[in-house]
Amino acid sequence: METQQGAGFVIWLTGMNRAGKSTLAEHLAERLAAAGRPVELLDEDGDAALLLEGLGSSKDDRGRAVARLGFVAKAAMRSGGVAVCAALSPYRDAREQLRKEARRFVEVFVDCSMEKLQQRDPQGIYKRALAGEIKEIPGVDVPYEPPTRPEVTVHTDQLSVDEAATRVFQALVDGKYVGPTEFGKLTGGLRPRRGKAGKAARNGARRKLDAKAAARKAPRKVAARRPKPTKPRR
Repeated sequence: METQQGAGFVIWLTGMNRAGKSTLAEHLAERLAAAGRPVELLDEDGDAALLLEGLGSSKDDRGRAVARLGFVAKAAMRSGGVAVCAALSPYRDAREQLRKEARRFVEVFVDCSMEKLQQRDPQGIYKRALAGEIKEIPGVDVPYEPPTRPEVTVHTDQLSVDEAATRVFQALVDGKYVGPTEFGKLTGGLRPRRGKAGKAARNGARRKLDAKAAARKAPRKVAARRPKPTKPRR
């Protein structure tokens, strides 16, 4: 059954700096818009940076950043759109709070090796942080808390942008945010793979049918007849 186009949701991309959140978010937003979805792209390193003015790097300010971006994302979702958000959001509790509030929430963990992060860092921030020259770099001297239950994890040091996007779109199918037909539009004609739950249900139904068939073939047990009591002779 296809999902209704009017149902909005939030796609939240979290990951360390230089992991590729902005690139993937822009790609997802373009694909969704081309498929006919109203989309709001919220990139903390792009135009959405205006929402974060005045905030620093403390844990409280990081939480406020998630709340501000989340406020706009929820408004877009309630109007039937898709909010695609790319934000460092290093603290798990802030993301989980937004998940509870939005409910229709797809968390994408954009993961990447430290070696690749340094290759993508022309300013050398990670190298300097690892050498102790600068402080307060998430994932080095202050925490970055990876999601414990993301809907999808993409390793951008191993996947192309197209491959990573396809995995996100598969997660949308698994969560019933989009249907198979829309998945085809989003991926250029691909078909979604069948989910584990559906496979388990099909296997369970098949086992029941096999059991019924076996029961029909099994010979019925015939109850042993008791001998009639003989009458005593007079």
